[in-house]
Amino acid sequence: MPDSSPPRQWLLALACMPALLIILLFGLFTGQLGSSLIALGGAFTVGFGAFKKFSDYPLAPMVIVTLGISGSAWLGSLAGNHLASMLLVAALWAALCAWMVAVEDALWWIVLQWAITLFVAGAYPGGLAQADHRALMVLAGGAVQVATFTCFQKALYRAQWTLRHHAVRANWQRIRSDFQDHFRLRRYGLYAASVVVLCLLVVHLTGLRYGYWAPMTALIILKLHPRDTLNKGVQRLLGTLGGCLVATLIARLDAGFGVLACASLASAYIAYGLQNGRYSVFTVFVTATAVLTVALGGTPEWQAALERAVATLLGGGLAICLLAFETWLAGRLHPRRRTPDGPAIDG
Repeated sequence: MPDSSPPRQWLLALACMPALLIILLFGLFTGQLGSSLIALGGAFTVGFGAFKKFSDYPLAPMVIVTLGISGSAWLGSLAGNHLASMLLVAALWAALCAWMVAVEDALWWIVLQWAITLFVAGAYPGGLAQADHRALMVLAGGAVQVATFTCFQKALYRAQWTLRHHAVRANWQRIRSDFQDHFRLRRYGLYAASVVVLCLLVVHLTGLRYGYWAPMTALIILKLHPRDTLNKGVQRLLGTLGGCLVATLIARLDAGFGVLACASLASAYIAYGLQNGRYSVFTVFVTATAVLTVALGGTPEWQAALERAVATLLGGGLAICLLAFETWLAGRLHPRRRTPDGPAIDG
């Protein structure tokens, strides 16, 4: 992976931007803006892979995410037609994402993107043709991002772009060994699956159009300890509210498509550059990018902002409550007893 120290991180962010600009201009000049916005979402997601490390091949996270989100988009479009199917697939993706925490942080991030894409696609169900179209657009967006990023980064990190056959085999063997050594089917996977299912059920009952932000938020903030989950949840909520406010104010300027497009690209660039900084600030720009992109498609920005904020609160609240309840229940089932001379010990 390229050096992600602050100066180079902004260079990496800059190298992720041509793909977004190309896709947006293509959609504008061809009249296929709706399809291009789907591809834009794929490219935006894949761009974050430039800052991740998985094996010694710097493009590995971007390539794996591209393929995974394309498959998840296809599966989510079909599974979204039936609640039971969607709940089952979403639970499996959520559990897999949680289990990856013990293996590799970059792998957790990769599977998280698969799950998020599944949730989004499930909110726009369709037949086989629609599923193929969504998957193809996501794949195209990711491919454009990988290709343009490669062109812009090759000169800066030339030594990292040589990959021989024996290096591929060595990296794969090391990854397989790490996976076998660290992978455990722990309760964390059950927490993640349970809270995602709960979120999807509530979203189904309430009819939130952008309700997929609920399971997405829950899966992102869910940690092994309630305090960590609460801290991340609060930061996520504050960042989401801030991003919704910023995007709504920009959209309310009513300055036309060009201003919205520029604001969306600027917000995406800042999100790339700040992803290793304070989480709440990073979330502001991720949310603003998402809301402004929706506004480009003609959806009222206030509706997108409001429903995203509600869904974020819903997902975060359910994740915190579920983990707090499990902790309380575990304490009741396995009470800690106090020794005569000291603190409590596990009974």
